[in-house]
Amino acid sequence: MATLGLTGAVPGGAPGGLIVDMDGVLYRGEEPMPGLVEFFELARGHPFALITNNSTVTALDCEKKLARMGVNVPAAAVLTVSDTTARYLSGARLPGRRALVIGSPVLKDAVAGAGMELVGSSADVVVIGLDTQLTYATLAEAVRSITKGAAFVATSFDAVLLTEEGNAPGSGAIVAAVQACVATTPLCIGKPSAAMFETAAELLGLRTDETLVVGDNLGSDIAGGAGVGARTALLLSGVADAPVPGGPRPDFVFAGLPALTEFLRSMWSG
Repeated sequence: MATLGLTGAVPGGAPGGLIVDMDGVLYRGEEPMPGLVEFFELARGHPFALITNNSTVTALDCEKKLARMGVNVPAAAVLTVSDTTARYLSGARLPGRRALVIGSPVLKDAVAGAGMELVGSSADVVVIGLDTQLTYATLAEAVRSITKGAAFVATSFDAVLLTEEGNAPGSGAIVAAVQACVATTPLCIGKPSAAMFETAAELLGLRTDETLVVGDNLGSDIAGGAGVGARTALLLSGVADAPVPGGPRPDFVFAGLPALTEFLRSMWSG
């Protein structure tokens, strides 16, 4: 593990491109992280993709949010977990095309766009994302469908959602509630699944091992990036306070975006 300020050669040389998590790295809710504008002033000269496990937002939402923070990033540079879930459903062999979605209108639109019929019960596949209007009745229908053989798909296992007010339950908490009641193990589409990182690298025209994955979550960003052969950088601006013994080990650790930007500038100019 390396940090900014260590001497000697950096393992692997300069990355060909960046795959960057958003929540906890670029912003917390509507609050931009320190150094956001300066980071993108450097990053826009190199291939980068922004990824998020937040199933309540579209790529265009992310573009507009960053614009409010003084950064211009096109929606084409953003890959959301709802987009990746729709890609999966479009090509997956499922018991049928009836989908019960626990999630936001954004996720429901993405699932419908993949050719699925949205239903409230007796589903062939249950898709779970973040749902701030969750009801017990919906949870019960999800459990019944999965018990009867429906496929079980989770957008992510992230138990915690970062907000301006502090931590709140994430989609992973909802997935865990359903999983506690069924014998089926859910398929995770979002980070740390390889699908998010491989799709992002494909958008950049790079192999995953040519990228640097930047994130604040050891379990999703760092473990997921390492799992596809990418180098990883942990920012201590979000979920993680520090690497934990026995847990995923990032290649680099930075306090936040300013330190990461200084590091990348030295890498790309060297």
